[in-house]
Amino acid sequence: MTTAGGGRTPTTALDLLFGPDADAAAADTLAREISSPGGGEDLGRALAHLPETVRKAAAQEAGTTMAALLKVDLIDVLVRGWREHRDIVSAARQTLAVPGSTELVSMSAQEITLDQQPSVRVLVDNQQVASIHLGLSIVFDVNALLLVISGGLLAAVRSGRCDITATLAVQGTDLLVRHARLELPGVIGLRRGIRLLPVDEYPAGENPAGGYPGSDPGGGEYPGRAHQGSEYPAGDPSAPWWRSARSPGVKWWLQRGGR
Repeated sequence: MTTAGGGRTPTTALDLLFGPDADAAAADTLAREISSPGGGEDLGRALAHLPETVRKAAAQEAGTTMAALLKVDLIDVLVRGWREHRDIVSAARQTLAVPGSTELVSMSAQEITLDQQPSVRVLVDNQQVASIHLGLSIVFDVNALLLVISGGLLAAVRSGRCDITATLAVQGTDLLVRHARLELPGVIGLRRGIRLLPVDEYPAGENPAGGYPGSDPGGGEYPGRAHQGSEYPAGDPSAPWWRSARSPGVKWWLQRGGR
């Protein structure tokens, strides 16, 4: 288990766990983990009768698929957590009801938790022979937060910092633990604002900014890197999916003799 921090601002759970632009390194690390004794015993037994090159290809492909599942957008999760906070939702509704008004929401501390348990299923000759389980836990500790809300939108982040702890487990065993600190005014760029309420609460005919920052093509970028949206479905912004969500299993087919 490794603990580390610092470096460039992470944008996704994959960035935080393996470093920016580390898709290949993540896939290799995960492939080695599931190929190691105890890391992928089910996979090893299932593929024992196949050529070594096919076994290695299977582990690498599974690692690549697992790495893709870790592209969970950190700020997207954080904003969704704010959409569930009573004071923030109340301020959004008040400013929506009174056009031109502004509310300041201050919070000394807040914790938001994401818990995902995606899995990769390996099939040989159309029969499932192994299932590789990931565990992804991300804890956001937010402090000294001051949000500016207007028109039902998050209009600005005046202050606040966020300490993030991400834990990755493979087959029930912790593999990596990473820490990072974000200075929120520096990593959340706002131009048109971020919608804080369900879309049907806004006046008909308006097209309020949606999730961060997908419906705002002109804003919402991290310094030095274009923002990438989460690969998980957006869904209802009021649904607290980050607390106990489970990603659907990803099927990966391995036919005898090759993919």
